[in-house]
Amino acid sequence: MLTPNLPKGGILTQNRSRAQAYNLRNSINYNNIFARKHEVNFIAGAEISNQVTETFGNPITYGYNDETLTSGVFPNGPGGTFKTIQNWLGSNQTFGYSNSFSYATNRYFSSFANLAYTYNGKYTASGSFRTDASNIIADDPKYRYSPFWSAGLAWQLHREDFLRAATYVNRLNLRATYGYNGNEDRSTSFMPLIAVGATPNVYTNDYTATISSYGNPTLRWEKTATWNLGVDYSLFGNQLFGKVDIYSKYGRDQIAQLTIPAANGTTSQKLNNAEISNRGIELEIGTQQSITKRISWQGNVNFSFNRNRVEKLFVATYAASTLVGGGSGAYVQGANANDLWRFKYAGMQNGQPMVTGEKGQLYNFGAFTPGDGRNYLVNMGTTVAPYTLGFMNTFRVYDFDLSFILTGKFGHVFQRKGFNYPPTWTGRVLPNVKLSEVLNGDPQNIVPLPQNDVEDRYYFWDRFHQYMTYLIENASHVRMQEVNLTYNLNKANLTRLHLQHVQLFAQGNNLFTIYANKAKEDPEYPLGTMRPQPTVTLGLKVSL
Repeated sequence: MLTPNLPKGGILTQNRSRAQAYNLRNSINYNNIFARKHEVNFIAGAEISNQVTETFGNPITYGYNDETLTSGVFPNGPGGTFKTIQNWLGSNQTFGYSNSFSYATNRYFSSFANLAYTYNGKYTASGSFRTDASNIIADDPKYRYSPFWSAGLAWQLHREDFLRAATYVNRLNLRATYGYNGNEDRSTSFMPLIAVGATPNVYTNDYTATISSYGNPTLRWEKTATWNLGVDYSLFGNQLFGKVDIYSKYGRDQIAQLTIPAANGTTSQKLNNAEISNRGIELEIGTQQSITKRISWQGNVNFSFNRNRVEKLFVATYAASTLVGGGSGAYVQGANANDLWRFKYAGMQNGQPMVTGEKGQLYNFGAFTPGDGRNYLVNMGTTVAPYTLGFMNTFRVYDFDLSFILTGKFGHVFQRKGFNYPPTWTGRVLPNVKLSEVLNGDPQNIVPLPQNDVEDRYYFWDRFHQYMTYLIENASHVRMQEVNLTYNLNKANLTRLHLQHVQLFAQGNNLFTIYANKAKEDPEYPLGTMRPQPTVTLGLKVSL
């Protein structure tokens, strides 16, 4: 018996949406300078917005013919709620026959005010205040309306009398700010919610529902307290310039999955009880040098460092599957929010690959390891680079301009491509490029192929082999983002040709990347994905 397949022809996907919205905004502005020493800038306003969105989706039509406006039928016949056939891998594929609908309402209210006062062109004090409300936040006013504010001071130090004699200082500005901003999280609700099935259940012939949110009655805005200290400078006739910023961002009332007593009907729920911090520094140094009238150089270096840490989060225990899965479910107090947790491979025993579990106990791949994953999984480090670097240069030598942009990211990790261990029950998945690595590797250091003709536990191997410590590599890298060489035809020749401007240029993008990992894989474009390819562009620009 032949396996049924989809009808031949086109595939037609249709959907439509309808949106109704209104937005009301008003504001007032006041700017004035009086007595030559006092400058006031003020703005205040309010905004109300409402948006209702409806979407209507139609099931996919297979075997569609645009000329005859006809469609095919599934090989197992029309009718019924769902039809199931096999895909090219041999697995069952389900196709929905029903329409889909959605309805969403978003309402917001905001009021804001900003005031800045500058005395004698040197000293500035500023402040801002706003309050926001959303229908997504709890209906209790003490949670729904959240005031956010900030205050700042600035000192134009280079305008002081005691620096007037310092001719090498062109600009020197000190800044300090502190305040709160907010964010709403749509992944939960302040009331219990159910998700109703779009079509009747095939067994009960009635509509069923599942609990999508147990409710967070104190749902409120996520708040982030931020302070920043900064210096802007320009020295030596503007030949050296840049800025330095030191900052701290401390997020409170962050939404996270927390452990709660089972008496509530569930053992976990998203609540505003997490705290996350980000602290760091940003540096910019630039220069412009004129060696002669026709030879010059402009350079700019940007460097930043950020340290992320989950400061407060209560989760009683973490399953190993939750930690290796990553995402917000793998947030651990005291660790970076972007850390990777992986199993430590323990070699082969009795023909079975093993991993290290709690208290050094070894487990095969038959089922997920028990206990708290924090006690035996290895924290491999963050996947987000704590150090970033940008280096831009432009050289002008007579009629030639040469510029390039170099970027770098350092201090993080990524997971390289491992062997895919094709499933034996379909026979349609081919081994990937890492097969030789497994065939030639030491089974005590890398998971080998099954050692038995019939491996009854092989079905579970994909829960482990893709989460091993030996697959984690250093993600640090440097990229040559762009190189540009331009020749500008000199003015004497332009005059004879009756032209205003002529340029010949060659530009290269993504020319090369230097990797720190032994696998020589691009940490931002894993094997199997399309990474930017080196390109070279040659061109001519002429202005008449």
